[in-house]
Amino acid sequence: MRRRWWVALVVLLVLVAAGGASGFMARTALEPVSPGATAPVVLTVRHDEAVAQVIDQLARDRLIRSPFWFGLYGIARSLPSRLHPGRFVLDRGMAASEVIAVLEGPSVPAPIRVTIPEGLTTRAIARRLAGTGLFTAAAYLQAVHQAGLAGLQPLPGTPRSLGWVGLCFGDTYDVAPHTSAAAFLQLQVADFNRRLRPAVLQGAAAVHLTPYQVVILGSIVSAEAARPRDQRLVAGVFLNRLARGMPLQSDPTVAYAEERAGRSGFSVTFPSPYNTYLHRGLPPGPIDNPGMAAVLAVLHPIHSAYLYFVSLRNGRILYSVTAAQHRAQVQQAAAGG
Repeated sequence: MRRRWWVALVVLLVLVAAGGASGFMARTALEPVSPGATAPVVLTVRHDEAVAQVIDQLARDRLIRSPFWFGLYGIARSLPSRLHPGRFVLDRGMAASEVIAVLEGPSVPAPIRVTIPEGLTTRAIARRLAGTGLFTAAAYLQAVHQAGLAGLQPLPGTPRSLGWVGLCFGDTYDVAPHTSAAAFLQLQVADFNRRLRPAVLQGAAAVHLTPYQVVILGSIVSAEAARPRDQRLVAGVFLNRLARGMPLQSDPTVAYAEERAGRSGFSVTFPSPYNTYLHRGLPPGPIDNPGMAAVLAVLHPIHSAYLYFVSLRNGRILYSVTAAQHRAQVQQAAAGG
């Protein structure tokens, strides 16, 4: 094997030094596939993988121009003895020398996949993230309320004291093992901005809300209804009540107010600005972090005459126009209807 390395090295050096067509071909073959490209491509080298297999994968991923010339150059650079298993981040703007330098260097740790369901409260997200071992719940909550995120701005009308509450978007994220709380929050808010911010900014006025109020109402809709059609109907009910000056009387706002105060009970008389039984209009901030469907439901509600709704145990929601109809439906729900 050692003799073959030396033969390959000699062949490479002779051809490159020749300065003719072969030398030009060798030099060209070692140049970047796409000069200036920076999109990352992850290459995984397994424990039992031979250099030839790695070169084949590099070629399939269009990270090298020529497996033959790269192989010869790799032998000249002692790649067979220095290659080690792991994950390596490359790009098509790298020349062969840069590719080899990355493969000979330290590998990148495998990412941690974190799934945040839509509609969780910020505290629930913090507890879930603490369970991954990335950082503590306290560090995440501090970031939500205090972190300045590079290149990102809160929605118009957001109180400074509430930070990024409501924009901690639920999604699946692949992150490095040493990701900080602020860096994870940055991913969530950027995800919200990419998916929803343009629609919220453009559509809020049509439903007579500010952009931040769209998220507040979206958080209540998210807590009240799970099915997309119900979310749009419930959003329409709340918008009808707001237009008439009626209190929203949403149970999840009371539950959130109790939780926020560190209480475990439920009382519609609990004194809190988040209690929509006691206070007309919207609460001062979101009660959870709504997903796309709930926010879009506020921007595109189903218009109706409904002013009330009640949820049954099977998940079905009943809607009504009058208080008398609503009382009858509440009794039906209490009876297990």
